[in-house]
Amino acid sequence: MRSLFSKLISRLVPRLLLNHPINSKRSRLLQTIWRVLPTLFATGITLLLVLYSGFLPPIELFAYNSFTHWRGDRPWDERLMMISIDDESIQKLGRFPWTRDRYVQLLQKLEPAEPSVIGFDILWSEPSGNDRELAAAIERSQRVVLAMAWDKSGQPLLPVEPIGDAGAAVGHILKREDIDGIVRQVDLQIHDVPTLGVAMLQTYDLTNATVNLLPQLNQTLTINWTKRVKDIPQVSFSDVINDRVPASVFYHKIILVGATASGIDSLVTPFDRNPPASGVHLHAMVLQNLLQKNSLVVTNANDIWILVLVSSLILSLLSPRKNLWIGSISALALAGIWVITAFVAFTANYWIAIAVPMLMVLLTGFAIALQERWQVRRFLQTAKIQLDYESTHDHLTGLYNRLQFEKILQNLLHQNISSFPERDRPHLLAILWINIARFKNINDTFGHPIGNLLIVEVSQCLRSTVPSQVAIARFGGAEFVILLESLGDEQEAIAIADEIQSKFKIPFIIAGSQIDISANIGIKFHQINPIEDRNSSEINSPEILLRDADTAMFYAKKLGISCNQVFHISMRERVLKRLQLEKDLRKAVAISQDIQNQPHQEFLIYYQPILALSNMQIVGLEALIRWQHPERGLISPTQFIPLAEETGLIVPIGDWIMRNACLQLKSWHQKFPKAKDITISVNLSPKQLAQKDVLEKCLNILQQTQLSPEHLKIELTESSIMENPNSALTILNQMRQAGIKIYIDDFGTGYSSLAYLHKFPFDGLKIDRSFVNNIHTNTNGMGILQAIIALAKSVKAHIVAEGIESLAQLNYLQDLLSEDGDGQGFFLFRPLDVKAIEAIFQSI
Repeated sequence: MRSLFSKLISRLVPRLLLNHPINSKRSRLLQTIWRVLPTLFATGITLLLVLYSGFLPPIELFAYNSFTHWRGDRPWDERLMMISIDDESIQKLGRFPWTRDRYVQLLQKLEPAEPSVIGFDILWSEPSGNDRELAAAIERSQRVVLAMAWDKSGQPLLPVEPIGDAGAAVGHILKREDIDGIVRQVDLQIHDVPTLGVAMLQTYDLTNATVNLLPQLNQTLTINWTKRVKDIPQVSFSDVINDRVPASVFYHKIILVGATASGIDSLVTPFDRNPPASGVHLHAMVLQNLLQKNSLVVTNANDIWILVLVSSLILSLLSPRKNLWIGSISALALAGIWVITAFVAFTANYWIAIAVPMLMVLLTGFAIALQERWQVRRFLQTAKIQLDYESTHDHLTGLYNRLQFEKILQNLLHQNISSFPERDRPHLLAILWINIARFKNINDTFGHPIGNLLIVEVSQCLRSTVPSQVAIARFGGAEFVILLESLGDEQEAIAIADEIQSKFKIPFIIAGSQIDISANIGIKFHQINPIEDRNSSEINSPEILLRDADTAMFYAKKLGISCNQVFHISMRERVLKRLQLEKDLRKAVAISQDIQNQPHQEFLIYYQPILALSNMQIVGLEALIRWQHPERGLISPTQFIPLAEETGLIVPIGDWIMRNACLQLKSWHQKFPKAKDITISVNLSPKQLAQKDVLEKCLNILQQTQLSPEHLKIELTESSIMENPNSALTILNQMRQAGIKIYIDDFGTGYSSLAYLHKFPFDGLKIDRSFVNNIHTNTNGMGILQAIIALAKSVKAHIVAEGIESLAQLNYLQDLLSEDGDGQGFFLFRPLDVKAIEAIFQSI
């Protein structure tokens, strides 16, 4: 039973499919918001991670270390030299820290080399016994930069007097370690005190009258580690004291003195972790960056955010949403490009943050992937809905299709007995099979688009005629089926059928054209009785019920147009006989096509002579098929030819007739000298004429049988020509050009003979037997016959009169046609088999 819900869905689903968000045009605003959602998602998550998560900085630090290693060492500034208080010096000179005299000795050794500046990464914040001697040595040099720092309480640790007064400048030696222990930045100035490297560079500019542009001291310096500590030019403190290093090595150098011995002032760099570097290496690297102007320039965070947002937006707007993983792959590629770009910038001494950009594009790609998956899933769900709908409904009308209708009927036949309104009351249903008459003519006249619109209008008319819960289906073409349930009596269904016929009498207006239709309706009633055997296959078979309704419609068509017919069991018996006849006919056709099975051939060809009325000599033969059924005997063509036409079997049957008739005629030409000019007439059915290769078949048969084309006459009815006039005109012209003669059979009975007579190429006319039979019954018969003959003579067409069944008819036609016509009929010769025809030829 078709519920209200199913009816609602059947009407709404097509609209939902047409207006589904995936396929419909969203507004520009909604479409933009939809595509920008991944960027908004990525931005929100990234901001939360930046503000409340600590996992982003390690990514930056890891990238810094990796880029440093990938790039490798860079050249060292030759002006810079380091004197290291290493393990060897402590071993030779004693435990560190040393007394002031060691540094006095160092200054004395360096004095001849006139170094540009000497910086001590050593805190002399506590007094000692040799402070004055060291102060004197520093004062003599005038180029010494001393170190200072701050203790944990914030108190400054300055060089003691008089050492501090003797120094040229003071610089702090504080360092800033990141969370992984690596020093990547230094404060260029703290409380107006520059870092040791800056103080040394300022002193260097004063002593050498040079100008090195310094960065702004209120900022931090991002160190560009360009050298491993083992590769930094340095000499041992003890070697300098013991004169193992010539003074010329330090000539005009910037000298940095500090402890590098194990465990004194450990410092971790991207290059050196185990073992670590020392604090003096940091100041050496700061000096190197300042001298070479190659410290890392950090890109502004706002600029990074702008670039990232633009990249994310481009990715969001341009990535498709129907290709799975395209967004993710694009995001990965963009992240890779960003890393490569950051590394290239790093080699040029620029630091571009990568954590936020990579996170943004990856989150954008992830969000796009989610959209893609959602979109694909939504598309699949929509496709499933559409496929489910299309598998159960007719695409043109939205009605049920045959498969779904049979399922509904099957469920109805097998529903639970307790579902009946009353347990002991039979459940009456009716199936109405509706066929729109002459729908093909409507299509041919108005065109298929108009025909489709008419089908839609008919379906809506049926919907408005029956209750809303009634199931209606379209079985293809112009056939509709209605299932009526819970009927009180049979008259209810008959009344609905009559109402449908009444509505169909009102013309339909389609695209401005008025179209009149008529229908034939077959009605099949069936009772589902709760107390009878429900396992009966016939009762529970939708196929049988539908077949019976179709059979009733077939008999309604026989009654005429706009007729209804209720099924009766006798109809089924006649249909079964017809089906058996069709089965036997197909078997006979199959045998005719099998060359190896000719002894069991069931088809026969009889030949009816055609005589010249002037001398009563045989001038031609008409090939007529007979069917020798193995069980039913000889079957008349009137019984099986219409069936062959309906099933399409007439095409192989017609081909078989033409081939065998031409072969037989060629044999008679060779066997009987007086029969060499005899022609053979073969009927060509409308379905044969509609075949594209009909001319090719005719020519092949003539070639295979070696029969001359002028001995073959093709007989066509006017109706077969008019089914497709343009195509028929082309084929008939080609046949005549090949030498085949064309005759119009049953002339005068067609609805358009006079209107189209002058358009088609033909050689002769065969006057229908109905006109010949009426020669002496009324004067109208004679008048029509004379008019047809006059018309034929006016177009120079040869005339053959069919159906001559008396001497009076023969005499009249001989007088009327004189020397220009032929005759055919039972009075002259009946159709004869091969032996009888050969007997005639032998007697000539």
